[in-house]
Amino acid sequence: MLKIGDFSHLSHISIRMLRHYDQLGLLKPILVDRFTGYRYYSIEQLPRLNRILALKDLGFTLDQIAQLLADDQGSVDIQTLLHQKHSELQQQIRADQARLRRIETRLRLIEQEQTMSAYEVVIKAIPALTVASIREVVATKDAMPQRCRRMSEEIGQ
Repeated sequence: MLKIGDFSHLSHISIRMLRHYDQLGLLKPILVDRFTGYRYYSIEQLPRLNRILALKDLGFTLDQIAQLLADDQGSVDIQTLLHQKHSELQQQIRADQARLRRIETRLRLIEQEQTMSAYEVVIKAIPALTVASIREVVATKDAMPQRCRRMSEEIGQ
């Protein structure tokens, strides 16, 4: 048995993180002294800790890791989760690349103008919308209301 400090040193994981993993049920000590509350770990727990760290490094949340480790029957398919994580990361990369292109464009504009523009252009995606329109030049401002009514009738037809 190893004291929590020794296990922390051996695994290169902070005592605080080991306590956090204990609270979440990810890595329970093999023994907790009922008088002092001191935690003891075993060398045999290192593979589980390494698996936690490997899954964490792949971007899984601690809740997802807990679910994976608790699933002895294999109903949570690691391959499926890895495919999902792969897709998430690809989507994040695309979003970051688009953001990087916008930053580069903004930098070029600033370099060309030698100043920041007073206007910010934001491109937004909106759902498709069907539009019917008529364009016409009206001779006078007074003729506008009557012509607008006729144009609305024409569009309605």
